[in-house]
Order: sequence, then C-alpha cells, then structure tokens
Amino acid sequence: MKITCVINGTLRVLDARPLDRLLDILRNLGLTGAKEGCGEGECGACAVLLDGELVNSCMVPAIQVHGRTVLTAEGLGAPENPDILQKAFLEEGAVQCGFCIPGMVMASRALLARIPHPDRPAIRTGLAGNLCRCTGYEKIIRAVEKAAGMGYGEGIPPFAGPVCDYPPEFSDEERKSFFQPSSIAEAMEIRAEYGDEITFLAGTTDFFPDLKNGKVEVKKVLDLSRVEELRAITRKDGKLFVGACASDSMIMEHPDVLSLFPALARAAELSGARAVQNRATLGGNLASASGAADLPVPLLVLGASVILGSLRGERLVPMEEFFAGYRQTVLKNDEMLLGVSLSIPPATLRQAFYKRGSRAALTLSRISVACSAVLEEGTLKDVRIAAGSMSAFPVRLPETEKSLSGKRLSAELADDAADSASREINPRKSGEFRKTVTGNLVRKFLLSLLQN
Repeated sequence: MKITCVINGTLRVLDARPLDRLLDILRNLGLTGAKEGCGEGECGACAVLLDGELVNSCMVPAIQVHGRTVLTAEGLGAPENPDILQKAFLEEGAVQCGFCIPGMVMASRALLARIPHPDRPAIRTGLAGNLCRCTGYEKIIRAVEKAAGMGYGEGIPPFAGPVCDYPPEFSDEERKSFFQPSSIAEAMEIRAEYGDEITFLAGTTDFFPDLKNGKVEVKKVLDLSRVEELRAITRKDGKLFVGACASDSMIMEHPDVLSLFPALARAAELSGARAVQNRATLGGNLASASGAADLPVPLLVLGASVILGSLRGERLVPMEEFFAGYRQTVLKNDEMLLGVSLSIPPATLRQAFYKRGSRAALTLSRISVACSAVLEEGTLKDVRIAAGSMSAFPVRLPETEKSLSGKRLSAELADDAADSASREINPRKSGEFRKTVTGNLVRKFLLSLLQN
C-alpha cells in the first residue's frame, strides 16, 4: 500500500502494510523520539500529534495515516535550536532519562494548543496518560507552566486540513482484504458481501491490544475512518443522534451532550487519557460488548436506542436488548452499528456517572455506576440505575429502582438503596469490595439530590 502524508512538515509517499503501526513507520524513518512502551495505549511513550490531535502512535494503523499530518518531537525543534516548550523542559530540569519525555512534550503541546493558559489541574489532566518512569512530574508541570507563561500555546497554528482527498493506493492483493469506504452506503455493501469475515476499524483502541494478545483473527478489514457521516452528533425532532465514529473527546465536549446528557459526557471523559479519548469511538465501545465498557452504562439509564443499519434498512434496538452475552451483541452479519438515538430528557432529570479504576487515566474500570431520576417536591420519580464491570455486560438494577420510585427522598432512603444495590449486583470477582462500592455510589447520587 502507498500512503501520502505529511510528517514534520515534509510531504512523504510511503510503502506500508495497511495494519503497520504509525509508531513503527516513524521509527523506521529514523524518528525514534516516540518509544515502544506498553504497546496498548496506556503509557504515552509513543505519543505524537495526528492532524493536531494527541494520539498514541502504537494504536494508529497505516491505513488511517494516509492523507494526514503527523508531528513528532523531532518536528518541534532541532537539538541545537529547541522551541520554547522544549527549552522550558530543559530549563526546569524536566528532561530526565529521556524515555517518556518526547511523549510528555507532545502531550504538553496538544494541551497548550487547546488551553493556552491551563491551571495545574488542567495540566495534570492533559498529561495523565503519560507515565514518567523517573517520577519527575513536578518539574514537568513547572515546564508546562513556564511555556504557557511565555505564550507558547497562542503561537500554535491550527490544523490546516487534509493532505489529500483520495484513498490510499492498495496493491492488487490488498484490495481483496482491505476496504476504506467514504459513505455509509458503500460500507453497507461491503459488509453485506463479506458478513462475519469483516473486522471493523475505527479508533482501534481495542483492536491493537487484542491483535497484540492474539485475541482477534483478521480476514477482511473495513476501515470507517473516512465515513464522515458516522462522526456526526446532531439534534433533531426531539432526539440527539451520536454517530458510531464519534470519539470520546467529541462526545465529552459537544455542547448538546454536556447540557442534555452530562452523565454520558462524564463517562466519555473518564474513558481514558486524552490520547485515548481522541481515538476511542462510541461504536467500538458498544460493539466490543465488554463488561467493562463505560458508555453503555449511562446509555442504559438515559433510555438510548442503538441504530443498526444494513442494505435491508435500519432498526432501533433498545440499549437493554443490544447485548446478547459476554462479547456478544444482536448485530447481524450484514449489519453495522450507525450510532445511538437519545430522546431529549426533561430539564428536571438529574443524572450522574461514577467510575472506579486502578488510576484515573486507565481505560479499564473496575466499577461503574450511572443513575438518573426526577425529584419533584422531594419525591423520586423515573429512577434508573445501571452498573458495569461486574457482570458479562452492563445491566440495570430494577429491584433498587423499584424500591426508590415514588418514595420521598431522605438520608435513610439513600442508605436503604445502597443496601439494595449491594445485594442486587452479582460481581464475578472481588465481590464484597464491588458490592460495597456500588452501594456507596448509589448513596452518593441520592445524597447529592438531597443536598441540592
């Protein structure tokens, strides 16, 4: 396959295999700033900017690099002439063993491009997905503050647009197995022809770890990265549509999601570090049918319907009916996931999403809980509670919901609901811990309503 892209300001035409990682492509070009760390998008050592967005290059396939602009640490400034940000890292003593620093620098640049003058919490959040093995975070934070104070972020030019609008040039053999449509209709035709042989590619945040660990067998690849329709988030006729290829960062920052569905925005925000948020998609989070997936949990309490499409037409599947078992959905072998539809809720609906994991920027949750309810004159109505990471797939807690609906809210009722939720869930492991924390999170939601 031949791909055309811009790397550090230079137009390049490269030979690559469709699933070659961007990390390997860069290192083969002698750009060794990006390092192989975890290889699963959790350490940030390989972070670069793709079309101005922070990504982990170990999780970007060559097929998705075509037509795009890549910036690495080497592209900021030469050793003899570093740019302001690199100088700040040097002057603050933030350059230590050097393994993680290029990724740290790129994460810092991405942060300052979005928020030219971030406060300390924003800096910590922006760098949360980058691990420093020398534990020198304070110096790194000071370096970012110094660069921000010198106006570094204000001088970063915006993304100029795609390098080209034509698809990559596949070899005759690759054309039999790799497809990159530009419309939903074209994608549906390919899906209908090859059925279960198809592996969908979007953000690839699950795909590459599964490929690395031998959990996926690739026969035919259908890459959806050029189907712009699937990235849409639109409001119409009392509904909000979120496309299957909308990324977590798009979801968590979209004004309609923030104002109408804050629990969904919060779940997207807690899904991982910024480099993961920029890649992970709604469709991938649902179609993977993982018990630890974040987005299905708030979607369950918000009454979402999954939109499935094929050449036969579209069908709406309530979120409660979408999962058929562990890593299984009701998706038929000629269908593809187009997105979700959510009815605009009443202004009185209160909602929340909570997640507990090993660290804030780690994608895998150990416990997740979403709650929604209407509180009218002290009485609870339309209570919905869902929990994830404890069973084969996220589930509602109907018994706890029933025990709350129509009841007058009080601290005693919150305690009773916590006990009910703890009894109702059946974690596969770490049972007592997960039961206790789930109950505590349900109590936290109810007490927040009581306090407000």
